[in-house]
Amino acid sequence: GVDQSDMRSSGINAEYGGDFKEEILKKESGQYLTKLLTDEAIRVVEEHDQSKPMFLYFSVPNVHAPSQTPDYYGEKYLNGLDHVTDYDRKELVLNLGGLEESVYNLTEALRKSNMWENTLVIFISDNGGTPVDGPMSFSGSSNYPLRSGKNTLFEGALRTPAFVYGPLVDHLKGQESDGTFHVSDWFPTLRSIIQAKTNKTVQIVNEIDGVDQSDMILNNGASVRKEILHQLNLGNQAYRMGDYKIIIGNPGEYDGYKKHLERPEIKIKYDEPEDFLGQIKCTLGLCGTFGDYIIDPTDGAKVRLYNVITDPSETYNLAAKKPELVREMRAKLAKFQEIVMPAQFNGKISAAHHKHSGGIWMPWKDDMEGVEITQKIITKTEL
Repeated sequence: GVDQSDMRSSGINAEYGGDFKEEILKKESGQYLTKLLTDEAIRVVEEHDQSKPMFLYFSVPNVHAPSQTPDYYGEKYLNGLDHVTDYDRKELVLNLGGLEESVYNLTEALRKSNMWENTLVIFISDNGGTPVDGPMSFSGSSNYPLRSGKNTLFEGALRTPAFVYGPLVDHLKGQESDGTFHVSDWFPTLRSIIQAKTNKTVQIVNEIDGVDQSDMILNNGASVRKEILHQLNLGNQAYRMGDYKIIIGNPGEYDGYKKHLERPEIKIKYDEPEDFLGQIKCTLGLCGTFGDYIIDPTDGAKVRLYNVITDPSETYNLAAKKPELVREMRAKLAKFQEIVMPAQFNGKISAAHHKHSGGIWMPWKDDMEGVEITQKIITKTEL
């Protein structure tokens, strides 16, 4: 129900349907999508029974490409930014202004409610931006000094800024934390915070991937996370252990070292070659290109190993200097492969189609009891 070419609602698409439970798009066609979403979130806040808890997940398309906003945003957000000369960068500034306005209006609605004193606002992103030399290069993004961006396994894609805000963390205002935090940690972390505030909790019956980071959130304590599994495919894998990250196979389509929007150029670092031909190549500026990997002789895999704390730009591949660490981290990846759950493909349920609910995707059944779903279990070799 949203025309992604201009981020304005365009009514209900007959083929794809709309993604609002309420039929808001039918009557608001042509409006700025971010404002529609914000107004709907504010309505939920204002109409909520304030004697009961509330979890609100709020997501807007800003600052995802394409960066398009209402015309009046130019005068509102570009004043004093004459130094921003790149067109796509200016569009990103406007898009960010729309996000700022949205977050402000929603937090103001929360402040006016009786829920604010017990509210924790969490601002996170799903991935880094797309630099100007990658796919969607019109986004105007830069993850500098992190390498590359979206659709890769480099830090520019995996590491994103985040913050928490509200009365529960007001004593930490202005403080920063550089600890490791994975998106799966939010469930056990919020569970712990809610339990501490209410003495109520939900029982975790199965082992989960997330770890409780409530001390990090409420007291700026140290991270308790020691590792992150970023990717586990047959074609490529990425795993973080302590300060080190290993990438096996293809890390992505672009390295992200070029055109960092008036930032100093970042270059891949190579050890000085000992052979004469290698020295000649380096003299000519041909030490290497995107292929800053080594080949593991045991299976021919392309291996990259970086210390992402001391080298966040991932300029220097340590794999040749730390073979024992490479073996240890690859062994851990092999263990993950042994325990990974097989993917499954669920057959389509015709009764759930949006054509039965006026073109709006919405819950079609109160429960799934007695409903048969065709499942195909994909074998490990197909992962």
